[in-house]
Amino acid sequence: MKQVIIITGASSGIGKATAELFAQMKWEVFSFSRKEIVPNHPNQKNLVVDITNPESIRSAIKSVYDSSGKIDVIVNNAGFGAFGAFETSSHSERNSMFQVNVFGLMNMIQETLPYLRKQRFGTIVNVSSIGGLITYPLFSVYHSTKWAVEGFSESLHYELKPFGIQVKIIEPGATKTKFNSESLHEYKDKSIDDYLQYVNKLTKTKDSSFVDAIEPEDVAKTIFDAVMSPKPRLRFIVGNQRSKTLANLRKILPTSWFISFLEKRLNIN
Repeated sequence: MKQVIIITGASSGIGKATAELFAQMKWEVFSFSRKEIVPNHPNQKNLVVDITNPESIRSAIKSVYDSSGKIDVIVNNAGFGAFGAFETSSHSERNSMFQVNVFGLMNMIQETLPYLRKQRFGTIVNVSSIGGLITYPLFSVYHSTKWAVEGFSESLHYELKPFGIQVKIIEPGATKTKFNSESLHEYKDKSIDDYLQYVNKLTKTKDSSFVDAIEPEDVAKTIFDAVMSPKPRLRFIVGNQRSKTLANLRKILPTSWFISFLEKRLNIN
């Protein structure tokens, strides 16, 4: 009997690469996306699902379980970013990001848990970010969603462990996806110009960080390794050397030292 996996945000980037890898490894893959996509593998099926709508998720999850008889893994990958000074963001922009990055992920898990509890097994993989461990200027709203995912996932792993359900967090650094173009919303409130010079300067820094970004296939491989690992490990960092170094420094340095280091690195102190 094939292993069954559900992946959200599977139309491009990390989600697409993950769906293709698991399909190649002979898993039965259900790709959830906002729009219809044509699967590249016979083991892959696409369902159009709105993760901000619990009823849409509920119907899709039931369809998967009814057709496959089980759910081994769900990968919560859907999400998007935003860049700019917090003051220039709007309520609707902030709300939209939390609806997808945080509440959409929670919706997916809540609608899947009845099946996983019944089975007494399953793995939940939440795709966070290096930005869930450290912060950069002008990403405040995005970072807040990823820090929420980190805290939620860590707490959740305790309460689901008695049911044989594992929770794992993937923390990618800069990745060569549409994140820095199509999936990265930029706040554009032109009524506030005090931030313009600061934003322009850090936009160049942001763009340069994607020059040596890792491939989405690297993240997909890490997700596969996390799913297959028998060890009860919670966090999996994947990124270039710069990303890994920053994440490690954040762990070992006092907060004031790390902030000072980052300010000097970004030349903003």
